Amino acid sequence: MTAEAHRYSENRFDYRFLKDFDVHTDSDFRQWWNPEKFDWTYSKYLPRYWSHHFEQWWDPDRYNWQSSSALIRYCRQYFHIWWDPERFDWKPRSTRFLMNYCKEHFDTWWDPESFPWETNVIYLIKDFNDKFETWWDEEKFPWGTKFLFGNTIAEEILIRYCVAYFPIWYCADYFQLTDRLCELLKMHCGDFKDIWAQDYLLYKLSK
Repeated sequence: MTAEAHRYSENRFDYRFLKDFDVHTDSDFRQWWNPEKFDWTYSKYLPRYWSHHFEQWWDPDRYNWQSSSALIRYCRQYFHIWWDPERFDWKPRSTRFLMNYCKEHFDTWWDPESFPWETNVIYLIKDFNDKFETWWDEEKFPWGTKFLFGNTIAEEILIRYCVAYFPIWYCADYFQLTDRLCELLKMHCGDFKDIWAQDYLLYKLSK
């Protein structure tokens, strides 16, 4: 079977499967639910359609954790029950959902070893700057990584959103000055000029 045909087959199956689920949404969950017969590959439909029956269908050993995003979006009120950092799908999309919908549980879910720094650090900087001292790690921080279609690097976002913590994150060994960063330092970090002024001068003299 060709790749295209395989995708068509999968899509067609998903369509039929969803039609079955549409029927079930109009019926009593307790009448048709059978965890032994349910195809747990399709776990994502459980939180989406039957979040109010969460305690009946929830099974951490059977749930397809690749569908972590569905748990976050539709069952965040049960976070304290389903959260498992070892099983959670720490891919960028799932983690972004976690940051969006479970912000108040940050101290519980934050795991610097599992967190996808390269893709999601921009959201830490912008949305969790009040937790800066909890998540900051200069070794894990993706210095020089480009975001927003390659027009902005991580250091620029730090300057804009975490200027209050400048003495903590500014490190000459990692923070490589550019013309753009020099402009931003002058614009946003004047209160810390005594820290960056010498590096700024050396950079300009080297041009």
